[in-house]
Amino acid sequence: MNESIAKNILRNKYNVSRETLDKLEVYKQLLDKWQKAVNIVSRGTLEFFWDRHIIDSLQILTYIKGKTVLDVGSGGGFPGMVLAICTNFQVTCLDSDMKKMLFLEEIARLTSTNVRILTMRIEDLQEKFDTVCARGFSSLKNLISVTLTHSQYGVFLKGCKINQEIDEAKKHYNFKYESFQSETNPSGNIIVINNIVEK
Repeated sequence: MNESIAKNILRNKYNVSRETLDKLEVYKQLLDKWQKAVNIVSRGTLEFFWDRHIIDSLQILTYIKGKTVLDVGSGGGFPGMVLAICTNFQVTCLDSDMKKMLFLEEIARLTSTNVRILTMRIEDLQEKFDTVCARGFSSLKNLISVTLTHSQYGVFLKGCKINQEIDEAKKHYNFKYESFQSETNPSGNIIVINNIVEK
Protein backbone atom coordinates (compact mmCIF):
# COMPACT_ATOMS: atom_id res chain seq x y z
CA MET A 1 0.00 0.00 0.00
CA ASN A 2 1.50 3.34 -0.99
CA GLU A 3 1.66 6.34 1.34
CA SER A 4 -1.12 8.29 -0.38
CA ILE A 5 -3.63 5.44 -0.09
CA ALA A 6 -2.64 4.77 3.50
CA LYS A 7 -3.08 8.43 4.48
CA ASN A 8 -6.50 8.50 2.82
CA ILE A 9 -7.51 5.50 4.92
CA LEU A 10 -6.21 7.22 8.04
CA ARG A 11 -8.18 10.37 7.26
CA ASN A 12 -11.42 8.77 6.11
CA LYS A 13 -11.67 5.62 8.21
CA TYR A 14 -9.86 6.61 11.39
CA ASN A 15 -10.58 10.37 11.35
CA VAL A 16 -6.90 11.23 11.70
CA SER A 17 -6.51 15.00 11.45
CA ARG A 18 -3.93 16.89 9.41
CA GLU A 19 -2.15 17.87 12.62
CA THR A 20 -1.98 14.25 13.76
CA LEU A 21 -0.71 13.13 10.35
CA ASP A 22 2.08 15.68 10.77
CA LYS A 23 2.96 14.11 14.12
CA LEU A 24 3.01 10.67 12.50
CA GLU A 25 5.34 12.06 9.84
CA VAL A 26 7.72 13.14 12.62
CA TYR A 27 7.42 9.58 13.97
CA LYS A 28 8.41 8.16 10.58
CA GLN A 29 11.38 10.48 10.17
CA LEU A 30 12.67 9.70 13.65
CA LEU A 31 12.21 5.96 13.12
CA ASP A 32 14.23 6.15 9.89
CA LYS A 33 16.97 8.01 11.77
CA TRP A 34 17.13 5.77 14.84
CA GLN A 35 16.85 2.55 12.87
CA LYS A 36 20.36 3.14 11.50
CA ALA A 37 21.81 2.69 14.98
CA VAL A 38 19.16 0.77 16.92
CA ASN A 39 17.09 -2.14 15.63
CA ILE A 40 13.67 -0.65 16.39
CA VAL A 41 11.61 -2.62 13.82
CA SER A 42 12.31 -5.19 11.11
CA ARG A 43 14.22 -3.31 8.41
CA GLY A 44 12.01 -4.67 5.66
CA THR A 45 8.97 -2.92 7.17
CA LEU A 46 10.37 0.62 7.10
CA GLU A 47 9.11 1.33 3.59
CA PHE A 48 5.63 0.17 4.64
CA PHE A 49 5.48 2.46 7.67
CA TRP A 50 1.98 3.81 7.06
CA ASP A 51 0.15 0.50 6.63
CA ARG A 52 2.43 -2.01 8.37
CA HIS A 53 2.83 0.11 11.50
CA ILE A 54 0.29 2.94 11.69
CA ILE A 55 -2.88 1.39 10.21
CA ASP A 56 -1.91 -1.95 11.74
CA SER A 57 -1.87 -0.28 15.17
CA LEU A 58 -5.07 1.72 14.73
CA GLN A 59 -7.12 -1.25 13.55
CA ILE A 60 -7.47 -2.41 17.16
CA LEU A 61 -9.33 0.80 18.11
CA THR A 62 -12.71 -0.91 17.65
CA TYR A 63 -11.86 -3.48 20.29
CA ILE A 64 -10.33 -1.35 23.04
CA LYS A 65 -12.46 -1.03 26.17
CA GLY A 66 -12.27 1.74 28.75
CA LYS A 67 -9.74 4.58 28.85
CA THR A 68 -6.54 3.14 30.35
CA VAL A 69 -4.43 1.02 28.00
CA LEU A 70 -1.24 -0.91 28.71
CA ASP A 71 0.92 -1.75 25.67
CA VAL A 72 3.18 -4.63 26.74
CA GLY A 73 6.54 -5.03 24.99
CA SER A 74 5.93 -1.75 23.23
CA GLY A 75 9.26 -1.74 21.38
CA GLY A 76 8.95 0.79 18.56
CA GLY A 77 5.62 1.99 19.92
CA PHE A 78 3.25 -0.19 17.93
CA PRO A 79 0.45 -0.12 18.81
CA GLY A 80 0.82 1.91 22.04
CA MET A 81 2.52 5.10 20.90
CA VAL A 82 0.33 5.28 17.78
CA LEU A 83 -2.77 5.03 19.99
CA ALA A 84 -1.39 7.74 22.27
CA ILE A 85 -0.77 10.11 19.34
CA CYS A 86 -4.09 9.48 17.59
CA THR A 87 -6.58 9.06 20.45
CA ASN A 88 -7.49 10.27 23.93
CA PHE A 89 -6.72 6.95 25.61
CA GLN A 90 -4.47 7.08 28.66
CA VAL A 91 -1.69 4.89 27.25
CA THR A 92 1.22 3.30 29.08
CA CYS A 93 4.01 1.90 26.88
CA LEU A 94 6.12 -0.68 28.70
CA ASP A 95 9.30 -2.43 27.58
CA SER A 96 12.55 -3.50 29.25
CA ASP A 97 14.67 -2.34 26.28
CA MET A 98 16.12 1.02 27.38
CA LYS A 99 17.16 2.14 23.88
CA LYS A 100 13.69 1.58 22.46
CA MET A 101 12.12 3.41 25.39
CA LEU A 102 14.48 6.35 24.83
CA PHE A 103 13.25 6.36 21.24
CA LEU A 104 9.64 6.52 22.43
CA GLU A 105 10.48 9.31 24.87
CA GLU A 106 11.90 11.30 21.96
CA ILE A 107 8.76 10.63 19.90
CA ALA A 108 6.58 11.80 22.77
CA ARG A 109 8.66 14.94 23.26
CA LEU A 110 8.74 15.96 19.59
CA THR A 111 5.03 15.29 19.05
CA SER A 112 3.89 16.67 22.44
CA THR A 113 2.10 13.39 23.14
CA ASN A 114 0.63 12.61 26.55
CA VAL A 115 1.86 9.06 27.16
CA ARG A 116 3.55 7.22 30.02
CA ILE A 117 6.70 5.32 29.12
CA LEU A 118 8.00 2.69 31.54
CA THR A 119 11.36 0.98 31.14
CA MET A 120 10.85 -2.16 33.18
CA ARG A 121 9.81 -5.79 33.07
CA ILE A 122 6.08 -6.49 33.10
CA GLU A 123 6.54 -8.75 36.14
CA ASP A 124 7.58 -5.68 38.17
CA LEU A 125 4.48 -3.63 37.37
CA GLN A 126 1.70 -3.60 39.96
CA GLU A 127 -1.20 -1.75 38.38
CA LYS A 128 -4.61 -2.34 36.78
CA PHE A 129 -5.74 -1.22 33.32
CA ASP A 130 -8.95 -1.36 31.32
CA THR A 131 -7.25 -2.96 28.31
CA VAL A 132 -3.93 -4.72 27.76
CA CYS A 133 -2.63 -4.78 24.19
CA ALA A 134 0.47 -6.08 22.44
CA ARG A 135 1.97 -6.83 19.06
CA GLY A 136 4.65 -9.47 18.64
CA PHE A 137 5.54 -9.52 22.33
CA SER A 138 5.10 -13.14 23.37
CA SER A 139 2.97 -16.25 23.04
CA LEU A 140 -0.76 -15.98 23.70
CA LYS A 141 -0.36 -18.07 26.86
CA ASN A 142 2.11 -15.56 28.27
CA LEU A 143 -0.02 -12.62 27.16
CA ILE A 144 -3.03 -14.08 28.93
CA SER A 145 -0.93 -14.46 32.07
CA VAL A 146 0.00 -10.77 31.86
CA THR A 147 -3.60 -9.77 31.19
CA LEU A 148 -4.90 -11.73 34.17
CA THR A 149 -2.52 -9.80 36.42
CA HIS A 150 -3.27 -6.33 35.07
CA SER A 151 -6.76 -6.51 33.55
CA GLN A 152 -9.48 -8.92 32.48
CA TYR A 153 -9.43 -7.78 28.88
CA GLY A 154 -6.74 -8.15 26.23
CA VAL A 155 -6.44 -7.17 22.56
CA PHE A 156 -3.52 -8.73 20.72
CA LEU A 157 -2.15 -8.61 17.19
CA LYS A 158 -1.06 -12.14 16.32
CA GLY A 159 0.20 -14.08 13.31
CA CYS A 160 -0.85 -17.13 11.35
CA LYS A 161 -0.25 -19.59 14.21
CA ILE A 162 -3.05 -18.17 16.31
CA ASN A 163 -5.03 -21.44 16.46
CA GLN A 164 -2.05 -23.34 17.86
CA GLU A 165 -1.48 -20.56 20.38
CA ILE A 166 -5.13 -20.67 21.47
CA ASP A 167 -4.94 -24.45 21.95
CA GLU A 168 -1.80 -24.11 24.05
CA ALA A 169 -3.26 -21.29 26.15
CA LYS A 170 -6.40 -23.34 26.85
CA LYS A 171 -4.27 -25.94 28.61
CA HIS A 172 -3.57 -23.35 31.31
CA TYR A 173 -6.52 -20.93 31.27
CA ASN A 174 -10.25 -20.79 30.68
CA PHE A 175 -11.19 -17.67 28.71
CA LYS A 176 -13.59 -16.25 26.17
CA TYR A 177 -12.20 -14.94 22.92
CA GLU A 178 -13.05 -13.58 19.49
CA SER A 179 -10.66 -13.57 16.53
CA PHE A 180 -10.72 -11.18 13.58
CA GLN A 181 -8.61 -11.08 10.44
CA SER A 182 -6.05 -8.30 10.26
CA GLU A 183 -6.77 -5.46 7.84
CA THR A 184 -3.11 -5.10 6.94
CA ASN A 185 -1.85 -8.68 6.83
CA PRO A 186 -3.83 -11.58 5.26
CA SER A 187 -2.18 -14.05 7.64
CA GLY A 188 -2.53 -11.81 10.69
CA ASN A 189 -5.24 -11.81 13.35
CA ILE A 190 -6.62 -9.66 16.11
CA ILE A 191 -7.67 -11.69 19.12
CA VAL A 192 -9.80 -10.26 21.92
CA ILE A 193 -9.59 -12.10 25.25
CA ASN A 194 -11.75 -11.74 28.38
CA ASN A 195 -13.20 -13.63 31.34
CA ILE A 196 -9.85 -15.23 32.13
CA VAL A 197 -9.61 -17.88 34.84
CA GLU A 198 -6.45 -19.83 35.59
CA LYS A 199 -6.92 -23.61 35.65
